[in-house]
Amino acid sequence: MTEYMKNSKLLVYLFLFVGIGNFLMMIDTILSKNDEMFMIFSVPTNKVVNIVFYATVASFLIFTGIYQNKKINRKNEN
Repeated sequence: MTEYMKNSKLLVYLFLFVGIGNFLMMIDTILSKNDEMFMIFSVPTNKVVNIVFYATVASFLIFTGIYQNKKINRKNEN
């Protein structure tokens, strides 16, 4: 495996790890009380905006990680 492939594989796992972390943050936001204060990048938001933000980021990172992993595996087979 080349150095490029090793770095790409590391990035895939990093994307998946951070995506799962964002998914857990979304679950935490869903289970929290409505009267709590929510913030994204130091900007006050409400619960729905936080849930949508975490869901969007988590799905992007997880699906990108899975896609890149499949792409790397196909390259290794050739």
